[in-house]
Amino acid sequence: MRIKNIKVSGFKSFCHPVNLQFKQHGITIVVGPNGCGKSNVVDAIRWVLGEQRVKHLRGGSMEDVIFAGSSYHKPSGMAEVSLTFSNPKGDTLHQYADYTEIAVTRRLYRSGESVYMINKTPVRLKDVRELFMDTGVGGTGYSIIEQGRVGEIVSSKPLERRTLIDDAAGIVKFRFKRETAEKRLEETTQNLFRVTDVLGALSEQEDGLKEHVEKAEKYLDLQQQCGQLEQQHLSLSLHQAAINEDKAQELVQGHQQQQEDLQNEKSVVETEMERLKLEQVQRGTHVGERREQLFQKEQKIQEAENQRELEKQNLQNVSEQQQGQETELAELQQRLSERENERAGITTRLKELAERLGELQAKLVNIEELRTKENNALQQASEEALALQKRLLKVHTELTNHTNQKSFLDERLENLTERQQRLQDQEQSHRNLLQEATLQVSDSEERMESIRLQKEELSVKLAELESRLAAQHTQLTETETQLEDLRYQHSTAQSRIESLHQIQTQYEGFSDSVKIFMQLMQENPETKKKLGVSGLLADYISVSEEILTAVSPVMAEVLDWVVIENAADFPELEIFCTEHDLAQLKFIALDRPVAVPKDSKTKGTPLPEILEIKAPLKEWGEKFFSRFSLLKDEINFWNESGNNAPTAPYEWLSTSGIRLTNSNVSIGKVQSGSLGFLQRQQQIVDVEKYAEDLNKKLKKLETEQQTLREKYETLKQEQESSEEETRKLEFELLSCNKELEHHQLEERRTQQTVSQIAQDSANIQNEMETSRQKENTATTAIKTLEKERTELEEKTTEVQERILEQQSRVDASSEDLLTHRVSLTEITEQQKNTEETADRLRRESAETTLRLEQLETSRNDADLRLEKSRKRITEIDESFAGMLESRTIMKLELDEEILLHEQKSEEQTLLTQKLQERQGLLENSVSVSHQESLKLTEFRIQREQLENQIAEITDKSPEEIIAEMDVETADLKKMGQELRGLKVRLNTMGAVNLSAPEEYAALTERIDFLKSQSDDLDKALDDLKETIKDINIESRRRFREMYELINENFKKVFSTLFEGGEAELVLTESEDLLSAGVDIVAQPPGKKLQNINLLSGGEKALTAISLIFAIFLVKPSPFCFLDEVDAPLDDVNVVRFNRLITSLSYDSQFILITHNKKTMEIGDLLYGVTMEEPGISKTVSVEFNEASRLIA
Repeated sequence: MRIKNIKVSGFKSFCHPVNLQFKQHGITIVVGPNGCGKSNVVDAIRWVLGEQRVKHLRGGSMEDVIFAGSSYHKPSGMAEVSLTFSNPKGDTLHQYADYTEIAVTRRLYRSGESVYMINKTPVRLKDVRELFMDTGVGGTGYSIIEQGRVGEIVSSKPLERRTLIDDAAGIVKFRFKRETAEKRLEETTQNLFRVTDVLGALSEQEDGLKEHVEKAEKYLDLQQQCGQLEQQHLSLSLHQAAINEDKAQELVQGHQQQQEDLQNEKSVVETEMERLKLEQVQRGTHVGERREQLFQKEQKIQEAENQRELEKQNLQNVSEQQQGQETELAELQQRLSERENERAGITTRLKELAERLGELQAKLVNIEELRTKENNALQQASEEALALQKRLLKVHTELTNHTNQKSFLDERLENLTERQQRLQDQEQSHRNLLQEATLQVSDSEERMESIRLQKEELSVKLAELESRLAAQHTQLTETETQLEDLRYQHSTAQSRIESLHQIQTQYEGFSDSVKIFMQLMQENPETKKKLGVSGLLADYISVSEEILTAVSPVMAEVLDWVVIENAADFPELEIFCTEHDLAQLKFIALDRPVAVPKDSKTKGTPLPEILEIKAPLKEWGEKFFSRFSLLKDEINFWNESGNNAPTAPYEWLSTSGIRLTNSNVSIGKVQSGSLGFLQRQQQIVDVEKYAEDLNKKLKKLETEQQTLREKYETLKQEQESSEEETRKLEFELLSCNKELEHHQLEERRTQQTVSQIAQDSANIQNEMETSRQKENTATTAIKTLEKERTELEEKTTEVQERILEQQSRVDASSEDLLTHRVSLTEITEQQKNTEETADRLRRESAETTLRLEQLETSRNDADLRLEKSRKRITEIDESFAGMLESRTIMKLELDEEILLHEQKSEEQTLLTQKLQERQGLLENSVSVSHQESLKLTEFRIQREQLENQIAEITDKSPEEIIAEMDVETADLKKMGQELRGLKVRLNTMGAVNLSAPEEYAALTERIDFLKSQSDDLDKALDDLKETIKDINIESRRRFREMYELINENFKKVFSTLFEGGEAELVLTESEDLLSAGVDIVAQPPGKKLQNINLLSGGEKALTAISLIFAIFLVKPSPFCFLDEVDAPLDDVNVVRFNRLITSLSYDSQFILITHNKKTMEIGDLLYGVTMEEPGISKTVSVEFNEASRLIA
């Protein structure tokens, strides 16, 4: 996998989109002045690969990576970086194996939204990291070495330094899996503790439910007997009700026959009445018709009078209208004459405008012909100027190329001269070093003998210290083992406390109504405060395990009482409970304490002295529980109670759980889930006390351990001091031995260097001669081109002056043309306006003429209407006398019909009286029948109610139940008494939890489920521990193998870069290989073996580079990005550094940011980063092979 290109847009100083193409098999160099944005390329690559640490991106917040704007550019709203890799072998994750290219993209918006994509498909950050896991690419990898990272590798702690080897060994993913497994192990352990605690609470609840199950079964048996007896009682009652109903039915039928006879007589009278009514109705209809005819006649007379008045008014209106039309006719004739005069003047004006328009159009044609000629001349001059400018640009380009070539050659000659001078200086310095090496050989031999004697003395001292350390270490190990056990016990106790607290907050063991109420209070603190709810009474009472059995009869009764502050809140509590449909709850108010009278005969210990009551319940609780006393003498309890029973309201309790009042005794074990709440509270106190004791033991043991550790550290320091002295002596001995070898090697190397310098000088001299020849050729070409450029510039100036003169003439013609066109437009507009005025006058004349014709027609119509109205008035006057005579005759006929109708009404009244007599007799009969019907209805309703009751309690029909009974011997009254007795027995059983069997079955099922869960959690714990063990074994194996390979390569690379010397990687002491750090021991040529922090800046840089390249030799990363890592190196070390990079570039892709010219020379592709605008980075590229071809 290699980087093909990177596209950056809106990232830091890259405001505009930039696309950088990299050499996949070679070295790409990035150069530019300080602050131009080179390192932003490194930041862009780190960012797109998923870097989340803002500090490593050189920012204060992640928003800082978005372009913040400049003097001329607004801030960007989004930063985007896309990194494209080649994937020829499909050596990435299996889902990308079919892709030849992989593009990783990251976007960040100012809103904070971040998007990752692989091949334009949105993915997670985890997917991006998995893609590059174990490839050396990433935040802790070795493929990107930014500014300052070289120093960090050397100066960092050994544990931090080992992350490079971890990344190369591919155990980063194992570390991630191990951390995930350890986290799951902790979560599983906590879950197991919680399940164990819940199982304990449920087991207690199971014991309490058994008693409720037995009571429910007994209740159901009684209920079955009661139901069967009730069926028989209801069926017998139904049988009796049916007999009574039949008797009532016979009486009702007799009364109904009598009613039918009376009804027949009544029907005869009613028939006669109906006949008379029909005649009266017909006669009334005839009278109505007569009246209607008379009314219509009078209405016609009135309409004739109204019509006559209307015609008179119409005559008057038409006369007035004719007068108005005469006036309007005169005005319209005058206006028509005026419009004719105006039209004659406008016609004359139009002729004048047409003549002027023709003159202007002729002048305009002449001016346009002149302007066309001038434009042609101007275009010809412009084309000539353009040709001259093209030639001038070509000459200028060639001149620039030759000038750049000459400048490049001058700079090259200067560099070659400097290199030749440096080689001469190096030759002289190497000769001096050779003389110094010969003198130091004898001194080294004398020092070696002295060091051997000192080393033997230190060996004896070290053997004694090792034996003392071994004993001290054994004692310290035993102390640490004890500490680990105590810490585990303390952690277990804390987990137990947390689990118990969690169960307590859920109020396990209490009724559902109490749980729901307290859950509502926890979820709504404001409502809790408003209602004054403090909690349950159980929250404020603690009872020791020894006396819990004795006080359980009282505690089981009161623990679920809800404590409130004020009794005034009871109405609001009632509303709250009703709204949430809660079952029965008991409440106590702290401002309403219980009044218990004092009793001097009280025996035993009052409960307030035994119970631990917390505030704010203390005052109320002491008063309430003062009526309960505990008699601890179990033997004399019954003797004492027989001689002197407690008086109300006082009660006695025994240590075995007996509760004695003045009226009853409660014996037996109390089964209540709420008692488990008190037990758990006491367990919390006990476990907290146990945890506190463990904490004290921990602190004491830690103090002892600290003392032992200090003693151990003292011995260790003494041993390390002795070992350090031994190592120093060994280093010094080795150094002396190496010095001799070094001086001999230095002599040979110096001779080789001198010969190499001579050869380099000859090559440089040849290159300088070639460069001078090329420089002379370039100088000659520059002179020729400058002369041609001067001539072209003079010609161009002449043509430009001619163009300006021609342009002025064209402008004058254009201005004259514009003036005539404006005049032509004005005249055209005037002509248009005049024509519009003429059209308007024509329209107004036509409208006036039309209106005159309409008025003439209207006047003729009015004359016709006047004549018609006069004729209609005459007709109405002639018909008026006939209508009055007809009205008189119709009034006489109507009076006769009204008299006959009154006579028939008197006959109808007599029949009505007879009908009322028959109706009275019928109503008396109906009343008696109604009374009997009511009794029948009562019997029927009773029967239906009994049938419904039977249908509600059984599926059997009443006939089936009666068939099973002996009806003759059955006593309904006695059966009712037995039924009431059974119901009394059911009621005396009190509240029975009928759902107890179902709850018990559900509880048993839950306990079985939790047990299986507990087993699963135990198995999961074992599996996780085994997984962590396997991960650690594989991680140690991989680390050991990779460490040995890298250490071997580190020694070789170090010797190559320093041309001698020794170095190695050393693991720090640790019991576990996975927690061991990696230290570096280095000995540059000619120096003693010493700590790496004592090396110079350049030596540190070379050492860090040696380590990085040693990793590359073992496991090459897809690419390597080095940001100014050669800055601390001198020229000689830069040459070695470049030689090493060149040799490694065949297996890896290298991208270097540098200011060093020697490093630039090894590149295949060079990118320059500049800032033409402040704050905006731009790039230019140079292909070295192409550049060499152009220079040649």
